[in-house]
Amino acid sequence: MITKKYADHNVLDSPYAREMREIINSNEYERAGVAIAVDMEQMDAHYHKTFDQIFFVLDGDLKFEFYDPQNGNTWTVESSLNDLVIVKEGIHHKVLRASEHNRLLVVSIPQYDPDDENPSDKI
Repeated sequence: MITKKYADHNVLDSPYAREMREIINSNEYERAGVAIAVDMEQMDAHYHKTFDQIFFVLDGDLKFEFYDPQNGNTWTVESSLNDLVIVKEGIHHKVLRASEHNRLLVVSIPQYDPDDENPSDKI
């Protein structure tokens, strides 16, 4: 069993959020990573080859853009409080717009790999 108090979160530097609070990392649980992105901002598109991401909006509003290389489709999704978005590996994604104050729960399955941030030239 794993329990984590707020004071035990690792605060990481992120070019995409004012604060990235890593709650669970691969050293603690090899099956998934869990973080909270605080005040996300517009970001460059990217994709991951080795893990899926689940986004759950805790506060605020975000607009995402996606590209699926398997079928060539591009689409946007507007998300707000309590909305869930699952981004499977290989799907290109970015934040187009974010409200001034927002919090996004990010679950990576398997765990997040910082070396698997691949820039997208599609969106």
